[in-house]
Amino acid sequence: QGGLTTSKTFSRELLTWMQQSNLGYQVLQQALIDDHLDTDDMEAMCVTQVRDLLQAVESKNLYSLRVLDSWGKFPQGLLYGHFMDMGNYDSCLSLENGSSKYCLANIQFESLQANSIVGLTLSIGTCMPSTCSAEQLNRWLTNYLNALFADNSVTDGTLVQEGNCALAQNDPMTGLDWFAVCLFAILGGLVLLATVLDYAKVSSKPLMCFSLRQNVPQLVRTSTTSSPHVIPCLNGIRCLTIIWIIYGHGYMYLLLSPSVNALEVSAWAETPFSMILQSGTISVDTFFLLSGMLLVMSTLRHLERNSGSLNIPLMYLHRIVRLTPVLAVAVLFFMTLFVRLDSGPLWQQFTSQSQLCSETWWATLLYVQNYAAAGRMCLGHSWYLAVDMQLYILSPIFLISLYKWGKKTVVAIVVLIVLLMGCVFSIVMLNDLQVFNRDGNLGEDSPEMRLIYYTTNARANPWFIGLLFGYFLHCNRNRRRLPRWFTLLLWLISFALLATVIFAMYPYTQEGSEIITPLAGAFYLCFSRIAWSLALCWLIWTCHTGQAGIINSLLSWSFWEPLSRISYCLYIWHLIVETVHTARIKTSVHFSNYDAILNFWSHFGVTLIVSVVMYLCIEVPLVKLETYLLSHRKKETPRPQSVREAVAPIGVSQQNLVDA
Repeated sequence: QGGLTTSKTFSRELLTWMQQSNLGYQVLQQALIDDHLDTDDMEAMCVTQVRDLLQAVESKNLYSLRVLDSWGKFPQGLLYGHFMDMGNYDSCLSLENGSSKYCLANIQFESLQANSIVGLTLSIGTCMPSTCSAEQLNRWLTNYLNALFADNSVTDGTLVQEGNCALAQNDPMTGLDWFAVCLFAILGGLVLLATVLDYAKVSSKPLMCFSLRQNVPQLVRTSTTSSPHVIPCLNGIRCLTIIWIIYGHGYMYLLLSPSVNALEVSAWAETPFSMILQSGTISVDTFFLLSGMLLVMSTLRHLERNSGSLNIPLMYLHRIVRLTPVLAVAVLFFMTLFVRLDSGPLWQQFTSQSQLCSETWWATLLYVQNYAAAGRMCLGHSWYLAVDMQLYILSPIFLISLYKWGKKTVVAIVVLIVLLMGCVFSIVMLNDLQVFNRDGNLGEDSPEMRLIYYTTNARANPWFIGLLFGYFLHCNRNRRRLPRWFTLLLWLISFALLATVIFAMYPYTQEGSEIITPLAGAFYLCFSRIAWSLALCWLIWTCHTGQAGIINSLLSWSFWEPLSRISYCLYIWHLIVETVHTARIKTSVHFSNYDAILNFWSHFGVTLIVSVVMYLCIEVPLVKLETYLLSHRKKETPRPQSVREAVAPIGVSQQNLVDA
């Protein structure tokens, strides 16, 4: 009785609502008012189509109403942090003949007194005829807002950019896109053919490298025998660290997503729990430590077996073959097919990094992106691979020196660690860098990231500590046990160091707290990486010597072994999966720790599937193929950080690259 009972009544009242309160109707009216400003043919055509659209609205045309209904509104819950209403993206672009265009407008306000918010941006989805440009919409929207807000509270600037607009039509496939499709099809066909021939008992050793029948059991196999050269707890450390990284990046993307409760983010950032995520960058140092440790242990054993002989060119070849194929496939996918996976209001914003690949792919594949393309990397998280590869290239100097001169080289490495600490300290002080920013991410191209995050000289100390620790383990193979009281004391010190590194910045997260000074930041940055590495050395030592009890049992659990084998692929692909998940968002989300957990499991599940495919189709087959092609060599191939000795079967992730 009190509702809308007939379509005629519904249309009439809906039309009245559109005219009186719909933002799109009000803004598009500006096209008719300002039509004298549109001089060229395309702009005139746009104005004509807008006029026809508004006339159709008067005639209760459903198509026209859908265009207006696709517009966003001023967000509800503005004072709680809901700053974005993206409208209905799919509805706008699903109109017949692809005649519509979606744009996301960003309206900047100078001030809003409630909750002491200063300078905020409202983002509102818009829909208009496809012939209209972002420049025209920007003019109409600006005029509308200036008329609405007489106090000039809206800042001057561009509200709508063409890069934030989308059409229903997709860009045509390029030659590089088709190359990527063909390459993936060939790889898939090769794996399928090899598997079928393997089951048919047709022997072809090179082709069998791609057989799933052989590679799948190798992936899921767990060790049943122990070896004095194997440290099983490294599997658990590696897996828990990669999980920490994926979880932390998931939080980062959730924080970047439009939310209905953005103001709660500030409250969350002031909680002790948030420090586990805000200090998550220290996790990468775990992998640098393991990298140096495993490299020196396996190489020293090889040097002892071969009278000090080390084939350095072949050592580099092994490294390149194990790292580059998976990375190259990820780069190719990211710069071609990635942008075609989905679409959404935020798609251009989050996938714009893929466009950098056309400019900096070479730096990524040469492992120099942390210097040559800092802030413009094709895959932002690939900086770790560059640092690790650069240290690996330098490693023969230290490995051969440790073999020949032992303790003298240890002293030299300790001096080098101190010098590198002084270098980082000086960089922070001379450039007045901000080590911790309570307001959020420092930005990929910030001086802090370019000078003290990506660079090899700033990240090398955990790797050198790993070298020293690996040398210590190599020279102390009898697993000497320490007195119980001393062991307990070192456990307490280690836990204190780990907790201090994670929570030291907590006071600076509180509202009203002072910004950390460059001096304090320099001390924290230099000593936190040393403290973290030393604490982990103690953890590994106690696990290796059987003094870690339940901790060793957990970290040495056979469950970690298969997951550890795909950790390299997990690292390479997880950020791509998380980018897709966030970029395709079409409505504002709710931020909470529980929502972050749900996101993690969805991200991790998809990444796990992709990583298994990459491992079985690319990483393992090419490693096996390299081994086959070099098998004619009479002399044993030197394999620093060989897979078998580094805890897992064939796979890059079990070698020096422990995937940060």
